Amino acid sequence: MTEATPRPANDDRGSAMTAAARFLARATEIEPILRAFRSIDAGRLRADAAALDALPENRRGPLHGMLIAVKEVFDVAGYVCGWGTPIHDGRRPAADARAVARLRAAGALVAGITVSSEYALSRTGPTTNPFDPTRTPGASSQGSAAAVGAGLVPAALGSQTIGSIIRPAAYCGCIGVKPTWGMIDVGGSMPLSGSLDHVGFLAADPKVAAMLMDVLMPAMTGEPAGLPAAATVLRPWYADGAAPAVLQALDQSADDLRARNIEVGDAVLPDWITDQEAGVLDTLLAHDMAIHHGGDFDAQGDAMSERVRDFITRGRRITATEYAAALAARDKMAQALDDWIGESVVLMPPTTGLAPLLTEGTGSREPQRLWTVTGQPAMTVPVARENGLPVGVQIIARRGADRRVLATAEALFKNA
Repeated sequence: MTEATPRPANDDRGSAMTAAARFLARATEIEPILRAFRSIDAGRLRADAAALDALPENRRGPLHGMLIAVKEVFDVAGYVCGWGTPIHDGRRPAADARAVARLRAAGALVAGITVSSEYALSRTGPTTNPFDPTRTPGASSQGSAAAVGAGLVPAALGSQTIGSIIRPAAYCGCIGVKPTWGMIDVGGSMPLSGSLDHVGFLAADPKVAAMLMDVLMPAMTGEPAGLPAAATVLRPWYADGAAPAVLQALDQSADDLRARNIEVGDAVLPDWITDQEAGVLDTLLAHDMAIHHGGDFDAQGDAMSERVRDFITRGRRITATEYAAALAARDKMAQALDDWIGESVVLMPPTTGLAPLLTEGTGSREPQRLWTVTGQPAMTVPVARENGLPVGVQIIARRGADRRVLATAEALFKNA
């Protein structure tokens, strides 16, 4: 076997034991190459599955037996969740993060703990791309995206503070959901930046994404759920641009919406937003990292990557006035973008290109960054293949219109 070939994830939730057995067999086959998981506890998984199957039908939840992988920045009771750093290697929480607890209450099975980069920010893990093991799976939600893209699990929890759901989902050929900021409870997840952290998830198809949205985002009830009347194509404004295959997929997605009688036009963002979004993110992230992980820096800074140390060092120099100004700028941009988007959706590239080689890093953060700063819902959906690698399109809406994004993703999804 020279590569991990993706296969459809099991979506038969009639038997949790059957789903668990299939997962364990498939993981045995491809994990030596994929390396998506930090840990899989086969005995615990079988016991949890048996307990679920013992429940009478009227007590089974909507996710009964669905296997969900969990990024190691989320607490899972009894599992090692080390935040991607040797400083916390062996950290074993006593209780589930709130998002994990919601999924379990709905009948989901924790398949295992997936690889994250260091503090979900820097030094990458060993995971490979499920479509080509010589290529990156993306950013810090790499293990979760690879597990879904390879068909090991139908869904996985991830997090995004810059671009760590959207980019790996696009590279690994799955749906990546970064909700409206604050829509999913962050309790029990590793804090990186309280003003930027998003809890989200990755899913094999729109049906699975909708099920997780119902469980994790109950506040979405009553929000617009249908296709928009209009969409805007937003082409790269950032320095890294986009590869021809990515732009071709964007144009095809626009045509697919036009075929559904949706009015599609082109637009550009206001210069004042594009000029400052990177600086605002940098200020907020550095300041918050110094608060949350400064203790680790002081105690074991030599175990940190240079990038993490640099953020913390710079963060300690940011004044209260500078931080308040960055928060005010974020809020001003967020409201301006909500007004600009209105009741339409935005289509744009999720990445600058196809998944890079492992030796070339995890790809550019530029296409994902703005929407993390301002908190609009963003979703990437696979729409094409180029040389065997997935190509996606990113969909954005105003804050709170997450279900409109999902409806658009359902219309564009192609499991090519």
